[in-house]
Amino acid sequence: MIQSLKTIKNRIRSIENTKKVTAAMEMVSVAKLNRIEKSLFLLRPYVLGLKELMQNLINSQPEITHALLEAGPLTDKIALCLITSDSGLCGTYNNNILRLAEEFINTHGREKIKLVCIGRKGWNYFKQRGLEVLNTYIGLNGRYSAETLNEISANLVNIFTSREVAQVYVAYTCFKTALLQKPLIEKFLNLERPAQEEREYILEPDSQTILNEIIPKYISMKLRLIILESFTAEHSARIVAMKTATDNAKELLEDLILFRNKVRQANITQELMEIISSSEALRG
Repeated sequence: MIQSLKTIKNRIRSIENTKKVTAAMEMVSVAKLNRIEKSLFLLRPYVLGLKELMQNLINSQPEITHALLEAGPLTDKIALCLITSDSGLCGTYNNNILRLAEEFINTHGREKIKLVCIGRKGWNYFKQRGLEVLNTYIGLNGRYSAETLNEISANLVNIFTSREVAQVYVAYTCFKTALLQKPLIEKFLNLERPAQEEREYILEPDSQTILNEIIPKYISMKLRLIILESFTAEHSARIVAMKTATDNAKELLEDLILFRNKVRQANITQELMEIISSSEALRG
């Protein structure tokens, strides 16, 4: 019983330490979420407005051409930019997007897919599965970096314009609410001409010059939005996972403390019985 009581105390101490760690990680993720969530909500309407303007201009001038509007005719290869986290402890966040990426790869053929991995988890998952990895970006840890974003955007555009691949897709997790994140795979390049009614614009300078400015801007902002969606979803998933772990630790602590008290009471009762028995033996 004495050894059992000591073991229980050690377990209680270990769980208390774990609870402190998970609670601290939850607080850190909340702070990160509050900071990045504002940027996400501000960027969404901007990207939507930029997309509508670009599509309206393309529709108004059907003869307009651009390197990012045309699919690559010389290859059937597809680039998949996969966004995962660099660390774990975020519930099913990584598993969901990796499962969706696997389905996409199996559907299109593993020999046709070339990967660009953002996040250590995705890179670790696919690096030994026979897929070609063109570039990896690890160590971001859910922090937005304009320099890294520009590098990734330029790399994806270069992969497409060099005709190394015919299309570029992005696999990421879309942030819906604090409790809901949706894994998605969207086509990133080439840009498709929308099926909308033509609109008349008075343009200065000409439409081709304007689109040459707008399209690269849209590509950059679209990728920024995708990364912010992923990072916001990551922080949100980690908050939920750490809160669940903290709550489970609290429940386990309550059970262990109750068990410890029962063991302690049993030990005291046993000691009292031994004292009474010894006393009775001395009298007799």
